[in-house]
Amino acid sequence: MKSHNLNIALLALTCAPFCTLATSLEQAAQAALTYDSALQSSQMTSAADKQKYWQGMAGMLPTLTLEGNWDRQEQPDKKYQSGVTNHSYDLSVRQPLFDMSKYAGWRKGVAIANTAEAQAKQAEEKLLNSISNAYFTVLYQQEVLQAAKAASHNFNQQQQKLQTGLINGQNTRTELDEAKANFALAQAKEIEAGNQLLLAGEAFRRLSGISPDSIEPVNFQCLKASPYSSLTEAINASQQRNSDIKIALFQTDQADADVLAADGAHMPVVSLYARYGKNWSRNDDDDNILYDAIFGTNSKSNNLQYGVNVSVPLFAGGSQVSQSFEAAYRRQAAKYSTMEAQRKAATDTRSAWLSLTNGKALISAQKNAVDSAREKVVSVRYGREMGFRTVNDELDAQQKYYAALKDQAEARLSYLNALINLAQSTGSLSPDMLKFFQCR
Repeated sequence: MKSHNLNIALLALTCAPFCTLATSLEQAAQAALTYDSALQSSQMTSAADKQKYWQGMAGMLPTLTLEGNWDRQEQPDKKYQSGVTNHSYDLSVRQPLFDMSKYAGWRKGVAIANTAEAQAKQAEEKLLNSISNAYFTVLYQQEVLQAAKAASHNFNQQQQKLQTGLINGQNTRTELDEAKANFALAQAKEIEAGNQLLLAGEAFRRLSGISPDSIEPVNFQCLKASPYSSLTEAINASQQRNSDIKIALFQTDQADADVLAADGAHMPVVSLYARYGKNWSRNDDDDNILYDAIFGTNSKSNNLQYGVNVSVPLFAGGSQVSQSFEAAYRRQAAKYSTMEAQRKAATDTRSAWLSLTNGKALISAQKNAVDSAREKVVSVRYGREMGFRTVNDELDAQQKYYAALKDQAEARLSYLNALINLAQSTGSLSPDMLKFFQCR
């Protein structure tokens, strides 16, 4: 009976390496990627922005235009009224030879498309971070609830035992009151833990559409070492793959293209063009033949025109100069934004790395604390039975034991979240990476 109560409290902890439930973290992430509407919206926006590449490319390709015309000219003031009907068509093609604004538009389209792709990856990483945190929080709250239930069960039995002892004269009213207070507190913590588990479960369900009751505990024995051998290596990886940095760099490319377009407004535009057309016209006093009435054969002409057009801007009220200054300032702002993103990525990576390093030591220390607290409960219980420890000493030892269980669960939660944060800051967070948390 003495060890039974403690084993109940350890149920959540001992189950983690051996229990197998339906949904792993990787499966939950895959479900979230198809379920989350915010991510779907981000992906559609990204797909739309990627069309900017083709729009920019189109500006440097030839344009082909076909035009047709029909008009009727009346001469009502003439003594003998004679109208003229005209029909014509023109086929024209124009190819830019030198147009800096078109080239800048293509450069900006490429940058916008690259930014859209990086933003889609960033949105995916944020969702994976959120679903992982929700997953780990459910597991954490399950452990807290199990420990709270074990504490409530144990203090209830202790209270009943002391109630009987008080009737038989073996215990005091003070001891019974202390046991009742501990039981009431344990019940309150159990209710709070149950509510927190429900909230964590709803957060997980909102992201993935999966019942939180089916998730699979993380086996800490499966967790390998960090993929980076040193903090310096992790920071270097973040500078190369971090999504915030990539987005900032692509936005700098957009600013460079805007500068190029603004400067190009001062340069000449050279285009090659060609035009071919045909014109028919017919007077009303011509012979009324059906074919002639429709197309007109009184006058026919074919036109072929080709050449090179050069347009040189001279002065536009100073707006182009102002636009050049504006584009230069915005490019400088984009460079500072890139610098800030690089510093933030390094800071986030360093924080996650330190949390991992300290987390390993903290988990080990908390495990020792749980073992020591459990041994103290057994020792104090034995001392009370021998007569040199009090009931209050035993109740206090039990309270510390259950508090140590909760602290151990918090240390595990912090460590797991640090792993996810490190993966996100270094640009390696993906559904496949989440296999890391199961023995597969």
